[in-house]
Amino acid sequence: MNNNNGNNPRVFNADNTTSTNTIIQFNPASQLPIKLSGGHNFATWKAQFSMLMYGYNLFGHLDGTSPSPSRTITLGTNISPNPDFLTWLRQDQLIQNALMASVEPTIAPTVAVADSTKSAYDALHTTYANKSQTRAFSLRDHLAHVTMDSRSITEYIQTIRSFSDELATAGAPVSNPELIVKILSGL
Repeated sequence: MNNNNGNNPRVFNADNTTSTNTIIQFNPASQLPIKLSGGHNFATWKAQFSMLMYGYNLFGHLDGTSPSPSRTITLGTNISPNPDFLTWLRQDQLIQNALMASVEPTIAPTVAVADSTKSAYDALHTTYANKSQTRAFSLRDHLAHVTMDSRSITEYIQTIRSFSDELATAGAPVSNPELIVKILSGL
């Protein structure tokens, strides 16, 4: 849906090109298939959401580098609504809506009560990042105890690679030398 008359910004679906005064709409069902359901998938969910925001050059709404413009403009003695603020607010609300649609219903109230995308994202990060670190410790422990046993070499390496990939997604990557040592020690 495109809308451009006077002070109204142009509104595009996320698959259209953008300009300076454009609001991007999202389709969370297709663009954000992984729903945040707790600490165990926070890192994967965060990567998915961050990539989408970086892709549309909107990550500043998450990390605060795209702060809210002032609500009003003062010209002499006239105070009027700032159209840049209204555009920013509309975009921020659409991002917050996509954020809420990308979490499980039990987590959605955390997003719903936030006054901006940044505060919602920060609340989710505060709540689930530590659980994600706990998950990384648990994955490292599981990885340390993987042995070949009766598995084929392919299954054994796939199991190790799976743990390694999960750790990388959780922000705790395993280096190649560590992987080689792990593979050889578990034979």
